Amino acid sequence: MLLGLILISSVLLAGCGSGGALTAASWPGLSIDDTNAYLAYGPTVYAIDLTTNRESWHYPPEPNRTASFFASPAPSEGGLVIVGGYDNIVYALDPSTGGDVRSAWIFEDASGNIIGGTVVAEDIVLVPSADSNLYALDLSTGDPVWTQPFNTDEALWSAPLVDGNVIYLASLDHRVYAIDLPTGRELWKTEPLNGAIADTPTLAGDLILVGTFNSQIVAVDTERRGEIAWAFDTSGWVWGSPAVADDLAFFGDYMGLAYAVDITNGQEVWRVTVDGPVTTTPAHRDGVIFFVTEAGTVYAFETDSGKPFWTSNPILNGRLLSDPVLSGDTLLVATMDNPCVISAIETETSATRCLLQFEE
Repeated sequence: MLLGLILISSVLLAGCGSGGALTAASWPGLSIDDTNAYLAYGPTVYAIDLTTNRESWHYPPEPNRTASFFASPAPSEGGLVIVGGYDNIVYALDPSTGGDVRSAWIFEDASGNIIGGTVVAEDIVLVPSADSNLYALDLSTGDPVWTQPFNTDEALWSAPLVDGNVIYLASLDHRVYAIDLPTGRELWKTEPLNGAIADTPTLAGDLILVGTFNSQIVAVDTERRGEIAWAFDTSGWVWGSPAVADDLAFFGDYMGLAYAVDITNGQEVWRVTVDGPVTTTPAHRDGVIFFVTEAGTVYAFETDSGKPFWTSNPILNGRLLSDPVLSGDTLLVATMDNPCVISAIETETSATRCLLQFEE
């Protein structure tokens, strides 16, 4: 826990020293829909048109130095973009076709920072907060849906996972919770998993997979109300969520190792050493798994063997602390400490171009 607080503190302090107009005191949160890529970074939320590669809009019009964003924006089918701030506030942004953005509603009842992404589940917005509460809000109005928020014993740093009417929630209190979406009622919870969980659970059939600060990936059986199916020991803390494809779970650890593990039995299939800590969730496409490292390198491995897929790996000259996101045959990567804050990498060739650049 102490190391995690030190990491967040170092990120916050890193934004205070350069004095640039667009210096960000957060790590970037990146997401996409069919039209735009969305970046929440520092005091601003950006939308970039994926067809033209031009900025569609940003919010607020002028930077607000009291606000800072870590959480990935959550676009909804109705056009609202929901984003939580480090200022404890949830913003429902309503962009117009002309590029203007108004705030449809704001939610200010959370008493803790919002670090994990909000999730839109049909007409409900789920908001994890560092005040240990999961809030459920009406998408149209921002009003609470449950009679009271769902409470855990420690802070929530990650977005929940929704499967039908069940929410799976990971907490720094070392547990995974299953919650009824309509009512906010607890269905079950795991025993303590001996380490804080800082990212979203991954659903793989009847299993929930989580990485822990106990240097493990743990598989939880949803049919047996949270019993542990297996646990896999890693060399370092696991910050990101596993990605799953073809009965394999792919993840990295803070010691700079990338792994593939068979989800049916928890046995290692391969591991590869990379050039720095992996604190994110890898992305998967067509037999290739993509990892990013805190050292600034993007890796592509064949899923079945762990062999390199590219002849050279893009080096983005900045820390990579945000999940890479696939948009068709392009991998989008948000970069810290670099004027190019979103890079677009062709998945077949590793050719790289800048999608969004700040002025130095």
